[in-house]
Parts: sequence; C-alpha cells; structure tokens
Amino acid sequence: MTNKPQQQVKANKTPYSLQRRLLLNTSIVLVFFIVAMSFVLLDSYKTGIRQATFERLYAQFYSLLSYADELEPGDLFLPEEIPSDKRFNQYNSGLSALVYDETESLIWKSLSARYDQEQHKVPLPLSLPGEGTLAEITMDDTDYFRFHYIAEWESPEGAISLYHFVILENKRPFDQVISAYRNQLWFWLSIMALSLLAILFVVMRWTLRPIRRAVKELRQIEKGLLSTLSDQYPQELQRLTENINRFIQNERHQSKRYKETLGNLAHSLKTPLAVMNTALQNKSNDAEELSSICSEQIGRMDQIVAYQLQRATSGPQVMMRSMEVEPALDKLATSLTKVYQDKNISIEVDVSKGLMIALNEGDFYEVFGNVLDNACKWTESKVRVKAQRVAGKVQITVEDNGPGIPENVRLAILSRGKRLDETVEGQGIGMSVVTEIVAAYNGEIDIDSSELGGALMRLSF
Repeated sequence: MTNKPQQQVKANKTPYSLQRRLLLNTSIVLVFFIVAMSFVLLDSYKTGIRQATFERLYAQFYSLLSYADELEPGDLFLPEEIPSDKRFNQYNSGLSALVYDETESLIWKSLSARYDQEQHKVPLPLSLPGEGTLAEITMDDTDYFRFHYIAEWESPEGAISLYHFVILENKRPFDQVISAYRNQLWFWLSIMALSLLAILFVVMRWTLRPIRRAVKELRQIEKGLLSTLSDQYPQELQRLTENINRFIQNERHQSKRYKETLGNLAHSLKTPLAVMNTALQNKSNDAEELSSICSEQIGRMDQIVAYQLQRATSGPQVMMRSMEVEPALDKLATSLTKVYQDKNISIEVDVSKGLMIALNEGDFYEVFGNVLDNACKWTESKVRVKAQRVAGKVQITVEDNGPGIPENVRLAILSRGKRLDETVEGQGIGMSVVTEIVAAYNGEIDIDSSELGGALMRLSF
C-alpha cells in the first residue's frame, strides 16, 4: 500500500527542461569558478602585498645599518633617534626596530618600541648571516610582520661580530587593505556572475529556439496544420528533423498501404471466388471434382490473405529465390479458363523448358494473375502467354485479340484507380499493384499492340 503512492509521485514529477538544466549546471560551474577565482586573486594580492612589505622593511634595515657604528667588537652604536623614518622615533607608531648581539641580548631599540624585553621577548628565527626573512608573529594580542637579518661586522683588527637586526611592523594596515580588497573583489565578482548568468540566459534562449520551434511544429502536425517539419534548422538538428519527417512519412505511407492492401485483398480474392462460383453453377461437375476445385481455391485464398498481410506490414518482399515459371502460369491459365468459361477463351502458354524466375511466389501470382485476368476480361477469344530468357532477362509476354489499349492511355492505366472503360467491371487496382511489385524488383513493363490485334503486356525481370 505504501509503495504505490511513492511510485505515483515519481511518475508525476515533471523533468527539468533543457534550459533549466543548462542554467542550473552553468550556475553551479560559475559559482565554483567565481569562488575559486576569488581565492586565487586574493592569495595573489596577499602575496604581492607581502612581497612589497618585505622589500620596504629590507630598505628600512639598510637605513638603520647606515646609522650604525661598532665602537668595539660586540658593542654596536645606533643613535637614539633615526632620521630616516620618524615612525622609529614615535612611541607606538606601529614601526619599531631592535638590535641583538650574537648572544641574542638586546643592545638597542628604537623609541617607538613598546616591548618589555623580559615579558615579551621577540622570537628570533634560525637563519644564516646575510639572509633576510619575513614572518608573521603575534605579541600582546597584536599581529606583526617581523623582518630579521643577521649582519656580520668586521672590526679593523679583523674580529667578526654578528648582530640581529629586527624590524617589526603592525599588521593591522595590511589586514585592512586585504579586507577592503576582499570586499571589492566579492562585490565585482558577484556583479560579474549575475551579468554572466543574464547573458547565458539570453544566449541559451536563442540557442534553444530551434528546439522550441520544432516542438511547436510537432504540435501543429498533431493538429493537422502542418504535414512535415520545416528544413530551416541548424546543422546539428537537421539529421534529427529529417528522421522525424521520414518517420511521419513512413507512418502515413504505412496507413495508406493498409488501406490499399484491403483493396488489393478484395481484388485478389475475386478470381478464386469466381472459380468456385463457376464450379458451383456448372451442373456437369460431380461432387468430387467440385470438392477438389473448392479445396484448391480455398488454399489459394489462404495464400493470398497471408501474402497481402505480409505486404501490408513490410511492403513487397524482394526475395531472390527462384521459382519455376511454367507450372505457375499453367495453374493461372487453368483457373482463369474456368472463370471465363462462358467466353470460351483459349489460353495458350509457351514457356522455355526449365525457365526459372527470381520472384517471390506470392508476388508472381499477384503480378501475372492481374495481367492474365485483364487479358481474359478484354479478349474476344484468345490469350497467348510466352515466357523466355532474352539478353539475360526473364521476359514474359501476355497478348490478346481484344480491342487493345490506345497509346495515349497506356501510362495512365498503371496508376491506382485508373480504368480504361468504366462500364467494365473492376476497381482500377490490379495494374497499380503490378506496377508497384515490378518496380520493387527493378523490373520493366512495356505496353504495346499485339499481332493478335489486341494489347500486349511485356514484363521483364
């Protein structure tokens, strides 16, 4: 009971549109990029400011060194006031200097230094003489930059003394600059991100416009307002729209084929039904002969139904499996003789010995059943069928001694629904089916005048 509502909720959940997906994904990527870029820019700015601080304090060290003088080894003199930068002479100015001897004992400090050496001893790093270092330290809850340099001093007697020069600068101005830069950076990056999102929204709307147009056209096709999608689409969508159009055309063609197949089925069943009807009306036929005729024609009808169903679903089947021509033509001739026995028609069949044709059996009976039926329908008394191999092709000719077919309508009768004489029974279907099947096998149909005086139909495969 509990699973069904959950499944229904999942089924009713509307999936995100492409535009929403792109905007969401782009926003995530953009936010990640903005955050990463802000950290990179901030770190680069901090590094630049720190390097500038190091160089400035290095210069301050050299100014102090210029005022220093060694009275004797281990006894370095510096004036109480340093003229180069007045901040050294102002108490708690934020910039102070200290000098230690090689035993790390304080021997001088500037007037600005407010440190109690006993309570707040400045930690000295391990470094080599002649190597300046910059570090951040915290003293008395205040952060400082500490510049440290070990200077070697050689007396006239050649004695070398080491002195630790330390310059401390309050880190608060540095932090204030970084904070102001960070605020400005986030402000402008946020504006940039919002602007980029707005531009991306406009660009995606324009980029996805062909897809929206395709959806609109599909809805119009569903309503019957359009027949196919237009061909004015970007290159990336052309293959898709062409396939959709092809699918629509195939569906319509399939629907048309179903309708035509019903007509073809009715048309094909006429001959076996006529044979059985003639046999039933012929009182000279005994029960055994009547049963044989009906059994044969019912089997033929079953084949016709199976064949037409196959054509309805898959079209003409071009099966390159050869069949023998003579027995098939003899069977057709026998059936049609019974159908048109009241006309006392003579059907002459002349087939080259052992002639084979590469046609599906159902297609063969459909084609030549229609052609022979038309010949019997229009002939006065005689139909002649000749099958032979000519120049590598199987050529089957059907002639009659009827009125013939005028030259100006020979092409027209091959179209569906076209009939030569509206007074003669028929639906105008048979020859269109013949044309379709022959075309599927890349065959040819020629209509001419017969030596017998009527029409001549020549089919080549």
